[in-house]
Amino acid sequence: MSKWNEMLNSFLKKKETPEEQTAEVPEIPEATINTETIELSSETVQPNSNDADLSEEAEDLTVVETEEANKTALNDEKKAVYEALLKNMDEIEKAEETDEENPSETEFEDDLTTYKRRRRNKRTVGHLIFSISVTALIVSAAFLCAGFLINSGKEIMGIGKPDTEIVIEVPETASMSRIADIFIDEGIIADRDLFLFFSRVRGLETIVPGAHEFSANMTYGEIADELQSLAITEEREAVDITFPEGITLFEAGQILEAADICDENDFIRTFNTETFGFDFESHIKNSTLKFYKMEGYCFPDTYRFYSDEDVESIVKKIYRNFNSKITPDYYQRMEDLEITLDETITFASIVQAEAGNVRDMKNVASVFWNRLNNDDEFPLLQSDPTTKYVNNVIMPNIDIQADDMFNAYDTYEGAGLPPGAICNPGLDAISAVLYPSETDYYFFCANIDTGEVYYAETLAEHEENLVIAGLAG
Repeated sequence: MSKWNEMLNSFLKKKETPEEQTAEVPEIPEATINTETIELSSETVQPNSNDADLSEEAEDLTVVETEEANKTALNDEKKAVYEALLKNMDEIEKAEETDEENPSETEFEDDLTTYKRRRRNKRTVGHLIFSISVTALIVSAAFLCAGFLINSGKEIMGIGKPDTEIVIEVPETASMSRIADIFIDEGIIADRDLFLFFSRVRGLETIVPGAHEFSANMTYGEIADELQSLAITEEREAVDITFPEGITLFEAGQILEAADICDENDFIRTFNTETFGFDFESHIKNSTLKFYKMEGYCFPDTYRFYSDEDVESIVKKIYRNFNSKITPDYYQRMEDLEITLDETITFASIVQAEAGNVRDMKNVASVFWNRLNNDDEFPLLQSDPTTKYVNNVIMPNIDIQADDMFNAYDTYEGAGLPPGAICNPGLDAISAVLYPSETDYYFFCANIDTGEVYYAETLAEHEENLVIAGLAG
């Protein structure tokens, strides 16, 4: 289009110059006049004045016609020039388009060279990225392999593991897969597949059932030797211990010491201070107002222990049992009720201590739930067993006068739930707290002799029930 502009400007300049304009216009032949006719007419007819005027008009008309003819010829020439100009412009535009679509040989060679260079650069960059990626993968794989070998070696050798001795009962006809699962649960091994692979390589086929003593820092070879050695049942007496619902940690320690399982104080200290990584442990919060941090978590059940068994092994068995009882459904229910595990166990310990049987647990739980949900009218739970726990358990086993703790545990003094459990509840009491009856009861009392429980919605009804239960006065 730039060439179009140049030609158009050139043409316009030529149009503005009269001399060049005249030079470009072709000569127009002069008009031919028939003189003979004019002479004949002049001889035959004598012109008068009017004829003279007509003659002058004819001459003027001839001049005008000549000028118009010249203008017409000039316009035709201009039109021809314009058409030629437009034609030239079209040819120039087509030429430019052709030049763009069909580059010259030199331009093509330059473009080809540039294309090859760019493609070569792209291949070079691609090869570089690929090389770096492959190198990174190789290095990563090397590190992973090295890490795996190191960790596997430490696992086989028992390096960095605790030396706590645990007595494990190996069942008769138990497969190596079953034994590996037991070892995983007890924390003796950390890699089930690695242990099974070692057992196959070692040819560990003959297993002696019964009680065996293991520790996590034993090598896989030492574990295999222990599994093939005589059981320790004859050397160390096995004792089945039952913790009833509502037992306190203080009472559980006394039972274990009386059975020559472990020292009472060692048991209580270990139970409240050790951690084993079970899920439920992460839900427990300590408080300066708590007497025993883990009161409530010594799940009531029958356990098999051995005389002089390591106290950590004893505690771990009890922890594992509790952890297995609190299912994901229970945790979900706690979340729905907006109550923590610690609060659930504390609540359940009160229900366990108050209710004489499973049938009444849900109703007793409903009474305390109603009070908690209407704390403006009923700020205190007023549970007798909480007062007894302060007087019979906390005060005799504490060296200082902790009035804040005493008042917090005694629900006749402190509002809401105590800071910790007052006993170790069973599954029925825990379930009653999470799924209580729907009632309007705010009071209850029980006949000590018959165990019958009486419920009331108002204080007046409750006072009547006290008379009926023989508790008035």
